[in-house]
Amino acid sequence: MPLQAPVLEDRNFEQLLEEAKRRIPVYTPEWTNFGGESDPGITIVQLFAFLTESLLYRVNRNPESNRLKFLQLLGIPLRPAAPADGLIALHNERGPVAPLPLERGVVVSAGNVDFLTRDPINVLPVEAQVYYKRKIPDTDPRFAEFQARYEAIRAAKLAEEADAAALASATDTPTTTVNLDFYETTRMPVPTPGNPSPVLDLTTTSDRAVYIALLAPNNVHVDDVRPALAHQTLSIGVVPALSGDIPPLPPQRATARRAPGRSLLYEIPAVQDGEPVARYTRLRVLQQPDVLTATGIVQVELPNADQLRTWEFSEPLDEGTDDFPPQLEDEAVRNRMVTWLRLRLPVPEQGAPTTTPAPVVGEGRLTWVGINATRVMQAVPVINELLGQGNGEPDQTVTLASTPVLPTSMRLVIEGDNGVARLWRLTDDLLAAGPDDEVFTLDPESGLVRFGDGLRGKRPPATRRIVASYEYGGGPQGNVGIGAIKTTRDLRLQGGYTIENSVPTSGGSLGQSVAEGERDIALVLRHRDRLVTQQDFADVTQRTPGVDIGRVEVLPLFVPGNPPQEDAPGVVTVMVIPRFETLRPLWPTPDRLFLRRVCDYLEPRRLVTTEIYVRGPQYVPVYVSVGIQVRGGFFPDLVREEVGKRLNGYLSALPPGGPEGKGWPLRKRLLRKDLEAVVTRVPGVEFVESLELGVESPVDIPEYDLTGLKLPMLVAWSVQEGSAEPIASIVTTIPSTDPSRVRVVHVPVTRAKC
Repeated sequence: MPLQAPVLEDRNFEQLLEEAKRRIPVYTPEWTNFGGESDPGITIVQLFAFLTESLLYRVNRNPESNRLKFLQLLGIPLRPAAPADGLIALHNERGPVAPLPLERGVVVSAGNVDFLTRDPINVLPVEAQVYYKRKIPDTDPRFAEFQARYEAIRAAKLAEEADAAALASATDTPTTTVNLDFYETTRMPVPTPGNPSPVLDLTTTSDRAVYIALLAPNNVHVDDVRPALAHQTLSIGVVPALSGDIPPLPPQRATARRAPGRSLLYEIPAVQDGEPVARYTRLRVLQQPDVLTATGIVQVELPNADQLRTWEFSEPLDEGTDDFPPQLEDEAVRNRMVTWLRLRLPVPEQGAPTTTPAPVVGEGRLTWVGINATRVMQAVPVINELLGQGNGEPDQTVTLASTPVLPTSMRLVIEGDNGVARLWRLTDDLLAAGPDDEVFTLDPESGLVRFGDGLRGKRPPATRRIVASYEYGGGPQGNVGIGAIKTTRDLRLQGGYTIENSVPTSGGSLGQSVAEGERDIALVLRHRDRLVTQQDFADVTQRTPGVDIGRVEVLPLFVPGNPPQEDAPGVVTVMVIPRFETLRPLWPTPDRLFLRRVCDYLEPRRLVTTEIYVRGPQYVPVYVSVGIQVRGGFFPDLVREEVGKRLNGYLSALPPGGPEGKGWPLRKRLLRKDLEAVVTRVPGVEFVESLELGVESPVDIPEYDLTGLKLPMLVAWSVQEGSAEPIASIVTTIPSTDPSRVRVVHVPVTRAKC
């Protein structure tokens, strides 16, 4: 039977008072008038009843204190609040025409929430506008018109240049075919509160690239800007599209190697005097994270001032052709042009080995690109906080004043015997330390710092000062929207500089409460923070900080894909669904930041031979049309509304929806009969006259098998009295369930852009 926490005493003040009154005739029979509240004796009895109730309350706290002490003995600290992170850009709009180098740790604010920059940044006096070549497909009705208009003018010249280049190079191709590729110059969309995640797929552009136009600030001449940019470090922020999957965690075998992923190439025009030729030079990359799968800052070194140029065209029709940057029509922008930067995907080489791994879904899809960017984290710095003095005793502890602490920022120094401060090292286990190891442990939630006993970790010497520098922060208040981070207390950024976050920050969450920590004692004792059993995967994933998980499903021996693979040894797939989403509250979809945080949390806790895939659900669009007979005495419109709510709840992916209140189960067959039974149980429904079910198409089917990670998503439904409406009439278009698909909007093309 389950163990229940004992209640030592449950009597309250009124019960104690009544019991004392009943004992009066037994112990003091001469006391006969004890019914009134004004009697002095009753007042004394009430006082002691109150004191007894307070004493019983403290006695009942003993089991709770024992559980807390048990937590301390087990070494299971409470999970601290997770800080939010994001990305900001700094703009030199009216400041000096000179670079402003800044180290990491600059404080910027969104209201009363402070953030710290995580990367050093060199703020250059230059503005950026990002363009790309939006391809006009040959299926466009205007394509034939453009081709007829310009083929006679440009085709001969392009063919002549291509033939000359082919003869000059050592190619085996006897002839060169020239195909006119029409495009229009388009600004890369920027995130807005209404559309926080616009997507630009580089593979759909004309040349698989985006172009950053570096512009001089307003009222500043271009020739004054180029010397200020020469040999300077430029920070380019890249935010990939949040939709799509992330790479799996491969087994950590000694011979296993992670397949190298693709990366962007960073180029600058190589302008030569005379006839312009579309040549580029690779920029020297000082810092290059994988920005195709995660948000990152790329630092490149700009060349000297003479190379910070752009092409000048004597023939207007040459501008924007071939590999030249896109043509600009705005004369004001052209006059401020310093140079171009090209960011492009590498072209797959011919004859590449067929064993090259396939790219990750969503690779090459970008949401934002900008310059003078740096990463930020919700945190507040504390410098040289005096924690006290050492006493030379074993197991000494000190407590930090501000919590929760970011462990990676903790720096603790203690005065040595010679008066020189020594830096002590943070460790996870004092039992593994030697007697001379200057180490300490840290509880980030409480800020408790513990030292060794002299045998396992060195003790702080007596009368020596203990000083700590650290950063603290965390909580959901750090999840701010676009444009919220815009102020700073740093005096260097006060004159003519502006700050903005072009993408929302994310990852901030509350810490674990004491009650939650007590509840999780049994779970922690069972899995010990290691992923072994199927239940271990579910329990540990649910504890991931920085994300709010509404549902976790674990599929052992399953590899997601098209087609999926069953019975794969050593493989575990973890499906996670967020708890909230504004657009689709019943069918949320995790983005890549969400999946990455889960993946990073599982990485150090898995077995070395286990391959883990972290994925979101694959929603299948479902269409339902119902014809009902309303029972007398019920309002038909209210009944129809309730039927729609029941269908949405029954097909929901999150608890308390689904057939069993746990969300729609994986691999459960979707049956028309089950939907009819759900509608029949709605109050006011006499019977279901007819029901049509469509899955992924407007064709009525009796059932549908959901395999792998597929879950139903009710896209459209119709409820009416009488016969059901034909399902084809409610399905106007079949929406794509692939979040990586981009809707192309065609716009008119002017003469200059053709």
